[in-house]
Amino acid sequence: MNVKRFGIDAPLLPLVYLVGGVWLLIYGYLNRMNYSVVVEMVLGAMMVIGAGIALHTTMRGKYRLFDQLIQQLAIDPHAQVLDVGCGRGALLTRVAQQLVKPGKVTGIDLWRSRDQSNNGVKQAQRNLDDLNVADRTELVTGDMAELPFDDNQFDVVTTSFAFHNIKRFKRRNQAVEEAIRVLKPGGTIAIIDTGHCSMQYQDVFLANHVQITESKKLGINGWWSGPWMGSYLVRGVKQ
Repeated sequence: MNVKRFGIDAPLLPLVYLVGGVWLLIYGYLNRMNYSVVVEMVLGAMMVIGAGIALHTTMRGKYRLFDQLIQQLAIDPHAQVLDVGCGRGALLTRVAQQLVKPGKVTGIDLWRSRDQSNNGVKQAQRNLDDLNVADRTELVTGDMAELPFDDNQFDVVTTSFAFHNIKRFKRRNQAVEEAIRVLKPGGTIAIIDTGHCSMQYQDVFLANHVQITESKKLGINGWWSGPWMGSYLVRGVKQ
């Protein structure tokens, strides 16, 4: 159900790992009598396992992480929330289920399919309607690094597996700064992401008067093929 509703993150990743791993295993098997193929066989097996781990994370693991985050945030039912890089709404809908009107969660995205399979505003809106949270949600098409919102507008800002897709360091800094800009003083910002940007996010927090309340790795449920491509949470409160 999760895959059908919310798609697969970085859909090329498990495919590349699976195809590459199977090719190495077949190559090793066919050449086993000619020379030692231990390296090829081990690497092939690791890639196939990595594909399975990545699929676990995108199909089940990340949703467990989202549920844990929602529990930790204890969002006020009347809060105004922003979900940055919301995609098809996996985290956004979970936030919306915690709210009652006039509480509302706004999701913003550029809807790129390379980041999530079949990503699009129509698919996201369909999920909001199907899950009966459309009355507490709003979808906006826009750039994470240039948010079209006022300063100090939201009580909570969340983002999941989005900022690492911004490849330029300064532009990624700008996206985090924008998320902080639209957050009210005393509000909470929570970033779940992968890649190696955790320290960068913490540096931006400190430079913009956000007290870091939590920074941790998220374990196997956030592995995108293995521990070398893990996920983490950085959470803070705007001073």
